[in-house]
Amino acid sequence: MRKFTALLLAALVLVGTNTALANKTLTLDKDTKLVPQGWTVADDIKFKKNTTVTLNDSEQVIEGVLASATYLRPTGWKSLASNYYYVESSAAFYPPRFFYHPFRPGLVIPADGHVRYMGNRPITFAEDGTVLSGTIDNDVVLQLSDTGYGFVRFKNDTVLTFSKEGKLVSGTLAEATKLRPVGWQHNLQDESAGFVEFKSGTSISFDVNGLVTNGSPNKKTLWFNAEGSSTELEAKTATSFKLDGAEQTKAK
Repeated sequence: MRKFTALLLAALVLVGTNTALANKTLTLDKDTKLVPQGWTVADDIKFKKNTTVTLNDSEQVIEGVLASATYLRPTGWKSLASNYYYVESSAAFYPPRFFYHPFRPGLVIPADGHVRYMGNRPITFAEDGTVLSGTIDNDVVLQLSDTGYGFVRFKNDTVLTFSKEGKLVSGTLAEATKLRPVGWQHNLQDESAGFVEFKSGTSISFDVNGLVTNGSPNKKTLWFNAEGSSTELEAKTATSFKLDGAEQTKAK
């Protein structure tokens, strides 16, 4: 029995090793059309020259650098709100599938869960072909949780990241926003109802329930820990929230 278990473990390790070895990297000598992993229909997606792409065993892109701004569907696309793109109203022919120009009159058309990602920036694809992580080219508004009401705006020219299950992991706030951190249940002593206002333009991360795990309070905040003690959180300082309390990163 022990021998069988050892052989089984060795086989599993070997399978994991072979899976890792199946991925390969390729340096591009010119802008190159490649297909992201999980895509069943190829499109004209170009990856930038003089950059490296990671390919799976089917020669599809796992990670790379986009050659230009491109509309793609994020892993958390079902949480998108006000999801539209623009096309020129004076176009003589059918416009490109996801064409956008901020200074020309145009038509507003539903984007079907797509977001414009910046060119010349890294991007990572999930196994189903959606984007796990990339730099957004416009502000993006997301519903924070599918079990409660509330929307958060994330800033353009910053990285937006999702888990493979489509849950929001991290981003940068486009505006000051009141959110509940992990441990909010211990902070019902006043009318705040456990919410903390987080600073615009700062990075923020969430757990699977949409609670803040890391963020920067917009103003000085008194935070109560699980055992009843309290901590005064400094404004505009990176803060880690846990079930038992909060801890700030001291500036050097």
